[in-house]
Amino acid sequence: MAHIKHYDFKVSQPFKFKSTKKKFEQPEPARNLPPDIAVTSMEPQEGGVLFYHPTPGFTSQDAKLAQFSVAMLIYNKGSKSVDLDKVIIEYKSGSSTLKKEIYLPSDKLIIDPGYAWWWQNSRDYHQTGDVVFLTAPFPTSATLKLYFKGYTSPLSFTKNLKAYNRSLALPFKSADFGKDEHVSGYSMHGGGDQVFAYDLGVQAYVNNGWTGVHPGKAGDKNEHHRIWGKPVYAMADGTVLHFESNIPNNTKLDGSKENMQKQKDDYWGSFDYGGSGNHFYIRHGDVVALYAHLQKGSLTSKFKKNGAVVKKGDLLGKAGNSGNSTGPHLHLHIKTYKNDTEPEGGAFRPLLFNNGFVIGKANYPKPLSNINWSPLQTQGIPGLKDKACFVHPSETHPYCAYPTNWGEVCRFGVSDSTYQLEFDKAWTCGYYPIWIDAYEVSGKLYYNVIFRPSKGIQWVARHGLNGTKYQQEFDTWGKAGYRLINVNSYIASGKILYAAVWIKDSSVSTFAYHGWSLADHESKFQGYARSGWVPANVSCVDLNGKVYVTALWEKRIPGDFIYGLL
Repeated sequence: MAHIKHYDFKVSQPFKFKSTKKKFEQPEPARNLPPDIAVTSMEPQEGGVLFYHPTPGFTSQDAKLAQFSVAMLIYNKGSKSVDLDKVIIEYKSGSSTLKKEIYLPSDKLIIDPGYAWWWQNSRDYHQTGDVVFLTAPFPTSATLKLYFKGYTSPLSFTKNLKAYNRSLALPFKSADFGKDEHVSGYSMHGGGDQVFAYDLGVQAYVNNGWTGVHPGKAGDKNEHHRIWGKPVYAMADGTVLHFESNIPNNTKLDGSKENMQKQKDDYWGSFDYGGSGNHFYIRHGDVVALYAHLQKGSLTSKFKKNGAVVKKGDLLGKAGNSGNSTGPHLHLHIKTYKNDTEPEGGAFRPLLFNNGFVIGKANYPKPLSNINWSPLQTQGIPGLKDKACFVHPSETHPYCAYPTNWGEVCRFGVSDSTYQLEFDKAWTCGYYPIWIDAYEVSGKLYYNVIFRPSKGIQWVARHGLNGTKYQQEFDTWGKAGYRLINVNSYIASGKILYAAVWIKDSSVSTFAYHGWSLADHESKFQGYARSGWVPANVSCVDLNGKVYVTALWEKRIPGDFIYGLL
């Protein structure tokens, strides 16, 4: 299968151009600033604060991650060439100071008099490179030290850092995906102004493995790929700034530079922004998003005019393989809005999402193998070299199996082997258990459970606990401000086990006991009742002819109640 990649046809050296006096009027404030050097246009930056690209961990149980890449324009105002030799980025991680040292070859960044070059801690496509990778808790500032040959002290900048805070919706809808089929990708694009861009594909679980092509296909044709033809939707309300729909689809997927050059010459080299293939540039508020490499002829007709208004979720076209692309995929990136005629004229920004779930591919070897998907909450898709993610483009968790607007979900006679999975299918839809009842029939264990909406409720549920473990959980959650709302005792393989549910709430006083003899329970019952306690639930089991009682009492006024054993 072809490896999706954007080839860079530019000169590998940084772009060099003449400076102007105006550029020096508001240089970045720095320590040890030589009179013949100025630094401006530091990005991604707003209000003097540099942004990093926040993401979840590769599972919801992992620490949150982030990536930090900064670009700056360095001017030589003097009469002699200056040579940037090394850059050190320093930042705090807890009580430690970490350093990212970036060395440049002797001929890498020599700036002639009267000229300026860009510098960035960047990377090659799908490589770690010089991007700084952060782990939560994230630093609030960073110091950049630029070491020039022949200067005794580094040019030093200290900048405040924060997570970028604008987000868009994922450009896919879950209804367009088959069973065990997910978007795949990660934040490991190339460098420069696409350092936070994404190339997204689709994979499905087939024949005990994940694959991006359909069964029996070699991957040497566009239609072999699962991403080919997937609908692409607007990530927010916006306005079309530029589009193209007539670039032929690439047909050679070998990925060679020679073939890419030929496709450029034959297909897309003469089009404005032809490297993006068939595409839309859409202004979404103060940022402009590029939706690139769409299929020829697939763009929605009513949006094929500059100034066309789109709404979030509108169908834009179909994922394809056009322009500077070696295989079917969807390319996305955003920049700040500059004007209507220069969609690429703004500064690069992290592309973050406000819906969907992600999990590392390495953490999800097969369907339903790991429930710990992370919701995207103004975050990007995590990425490290060779560590991509699956993305579920939905408001609901991938395990969710029920409508999210029901008043109650009830499951009865669930076997012990499938109980956890059935439990997961409900709570991931926004429900929590209010009642768990377990019982054994002919040596096999079954569960009944009732769920209700969990919005605004913090809860914990446990099952399969012996008496000691149950007491430990009871003590732990009690100290954390949770109260027991349901407890059930049951027999499994000749042992008494417990299932229990707690919610974070202190509005009702409670007490509970478990494993009491029936005589002890009966002897205390009337006294508790006369003192204003009400039995919320009582559970009894018979083990070897002896009855054991587990009970939860609440201090409230219920009116009259009748208690008895049948």
